[in-house]
Formats: sequence, structure tokens, C-alpha cells
Amino acid sequence: MKHYFLQITLILIAIFSLTIVSCSNDDDPTEGGDKIEINGVSYNLSMVGFMGSWNESTNKGTFTVAVDNESNGVINVEYYTFSYRNVTGPQVGDDFSTMNLALTPLNEEEDGSIIDLEDAFKYNSGKAIVTNVNPDESEITIRFEQLKMSHDGRDYTFNGNATLMFEY
Repeated sequence: MKHYFLQITLILIAIFSLTIVSCSNDDDPTEGGDKIEINGVSYNLSMVGFMGSWNESTNKGTFTVAVDNESNGVINVEYYTFSYRNVTGPQVGDDFSTMNLALTPLNEEEDGSIIDLEDAFKYNSGKAIVTNVNPDESEITIRFEQLKMSHDGRDYTFNGNATLMFEY
């Protein structure tokens, strides 16, 4: 219960702090950076997430798409952590789908069981293209174009734009 209270408190603090700040281009509906579609269902990107990164010595990196999944009035945060390999850090125009992309979801399945973290979903089709990098704000924006990740007869398909936390 403390875990849910903490998540709700952090979300409320973030929402209240953002309502005070206003920018002229915040209301542009064409950006689509606050929602993402997973398996045909639209989700709000969560204010709670993990910092992505790239490690120069191992040529490996990660980024996480965190979404709010509301059920019975309770918001659960679901995490979809992608890992990749590349000789450089992410640049605008890079397509993660060409970088040995793997997915480890941390979410509750419909039957209530949690996927074993050893089970990684592998790239099947689609794209995940870097459209913006912002080291000053520790952010990366990725455009998902029918990105399909598969494992053991199960699939996740991602569509939309997501601005995610990323350490450069």
C-alpha cells in the first residue's frame, strides 16, 4: 500500500508543479509526446520511470517506456525496458531496431502473473527512430513505428512518440 501511496503522491506533485508552468507550445496536439500505443491501446506516459543510458565501454544501452495503466480507479505503472547495442550513443536519426534490440516488460499480465524477467522479447519488425536528443534535460525522444517485439508466441507492438529520461 505504501508503494501505491508513494506513486500517487509523486504523480500528484508532478501534476501540480506542471500546472504552474506554462509554455506557448505545450498545447500542440500534433506532438503526441504524452501518449503511446501498445498493442492497439493508448496509454499516458508515466511521470515515474527509469533513467535510460548508454555505456561506452560495453557499447550497450537501455531506455524504458513507463506507462500509466488505470484499473478500478488505481493507477499501476507498467515498465517496458529496451536494451540495445551500438558503438556510439544515440543520435538523431538512429533506428534502435537495427541495434540488436530486446525488450523486458515489467507489467502484470491479464491473469495477474508477472512475466519472468529472464524472458526477453526480440525484435520482429517495425522501427524505433530517435527524433530528438536533449542532454541538457536528460531526455531522448523516440518515434515508434509499428515496432513489434516477440517472445514465445506473445507480441508487443509500439506506436507513437515518447520522450523518455536518458542520461548522456
